[in-house]
Amino acid sequence: MKRKLVALALAGVVGLSACVPMVFVAGAAVGALVGSDPRNAQTIKGDVDLGANISAKVIDTYRERAHVNVNVFNAHVLLTGELPDDAARQNVAQIAATWPGVRAVYNETVVAPPSSSTDRLNDTQLTARVKTAILTEAGDVTSIHFLITTERKVVYLMGLATPDLTERAARAASFVGGVERVVKYVEVLPEAKNKAK
Repeated sequence: MKRKLVALALAGVVGLSACVPMVFVAGAAVGALVGSDPRNAQTIKGDVDLGANISAKVIDTYRERAHVNVNVFNAHVLLTGELPDDAARQNVAQIAATWPGVRAVYNETVVAPPSSSTDRLNDTQLTARVKTAILTEAGDVTSIHFLITTERKVVYLMGLATPDLTERAARAASFVGGVERVVKYVEVLPEAKNKAK
């Protein structure tokens, strides 16, 4: 069953064009892609596999006692959601960090009861509004490569961008009504690194 989910998710992700929401993998939201996706098919498949495998392990470990979303971009793993205690938070981060192929783990989970379906729907709506705000700010879809996730009214930006575009995107997201905070986990584009030298 898990292999079918991964295959379906990969088929959906590889066929994505700019500005299309991402799919769900193993019960965890993968987020919404904004702009173009600079990753090649092999990297996208690797990210989908990482997300599905880590998510499945977390679900197997905590079942209904937790709600954890696993988002992966370029082998960087973002964990969001709610866990029953600090030990569970540390364990989930450890599960992700020790998974082969993971380059970095950002543990943004909190100790709290699992969020309600209403809260999750609100976060999904915020993500859609943030996408629109970022696209409006950027103007050129091919220049932005963000994966946007919203959890408990906090917006997380992952992806590849220049520092200037990252700041502009974060500012646009912060002006969206209902957003309480914006967190940036964005890698600097290689071109920007070269120009800085």
